[in-house]
Amino acid sequence: MRFAPTEEQIAFAEATRSFVSRECRPDVVRAAWTTGRTPAALWDGLDGLGLLTLLAPEELGGGGSELELTSAFEELGRAAVPGPVVEHAAVAVPLLAALAPDRLADSAVMSGGLTATVSDVVPHLGAGHALVLEPDRIRLVDLDGIEPRESMDSSRVVGRLDRSRIDAAAVLAQGPGVTAHIALAEDRAALTTASFLLGLSARAIEITVEYTSSRKQFGTPIGTFQAVKHHLANAHIAVEMARPVAEAAAWSMATGADDSRRVCSMAKVMANKAARTTAKAALQCHGAIGYTMEADLHLYLMRIWSLLNAWGTTEFHSDRVFDALGEVVTDANPSRQAILVG
Repeated sequence: MRFAPTEEQIAFAEATRSFVSRECRPDVVRAAWTTGRTPAALWDGLDGLGLLTLLAPEELGGGGSELELTSAFEELGRAAVPGPVVEHAAVAVPLLAALAPDRLADSAVMSGGLTATVSDVVPHLGAGHALVLEPDRIRLVDLDGIEPRESMDSSRVVGRLDRSRIDAAAVLAQGPGVTAHIALAEDRAALTTASFLLGLSARAIEITVEYTSSRKQFGTPIGTFQAVKHHLANAHIAVEMARPVAEAAAWSMATGADDSRRVCSMAKVMANKAARTTAKAALQCHGAIGYTMEADLHLYLMRIWSLLNAWGTTEFHSDRVFDALGEVVTDANPSRQAILVG
């Protein structure tokens, strides 16, 4: 049995990194904070790579698996790519491919990307449309006219839907069979969010190494100080320990393994902890300048903190792992709607 990535998977990740390094520079991310929308050139380029429809059937422009998607999403995280990439590629496309394939050809719906939510709180209003995932049905909601709410990461514009708007929206699919597809979509969203967090964390460490190598105190780069080295070493170890778990979760999902839900939760827990450790270390090593918009680190910190609760908090996924292992959890979990939105 081979777990190492194939040449094709490596090439796809490298192509993704090459593209976003050109088309998603920090100034592009900053611009998205102002507009709340993903630049058309960036979105079209991701579509041209085949990333956005990777999990659709081959005849509809897909044919890939979670293995390719996970490695590519780490590269998206390294560039802090704005927009509903998780919700579109990992949730909406596979759900539509399985339950409403005709919608994948609807340019009015797909052109600006689709976002998704399990509650009335919607991330990425700029997407134009949202899939609202209910226990046994999926609705397609038009986001036109929804007022944005304050968000920690302004490139991830959030809004709140009225219940009446949700109830009036078209039902794309419903019934007992839909529930299993929704569960898979939620697991896939947790996994790709974990991979995105790992990319954000890896790049935040690199930015901090660059800064501490040039910033001097007492005539010496602060990166030579033992305390700084320890902070960055701990962050690096946390990221490197979390990455194999995400890769294992991708393999479990791609092969339909029975433990895929548990391993996806493990991946989100590990990525959350690594990202939290990295954000704290990077900010401490930068000092107050790390909070400023002039510092690229700021873009990564805001995205990390906004994604820690997205598609499941650390506590939620930890409890789910323990439940799957047969452990007794004494504290009741929060409601599904509250913990999956973030």
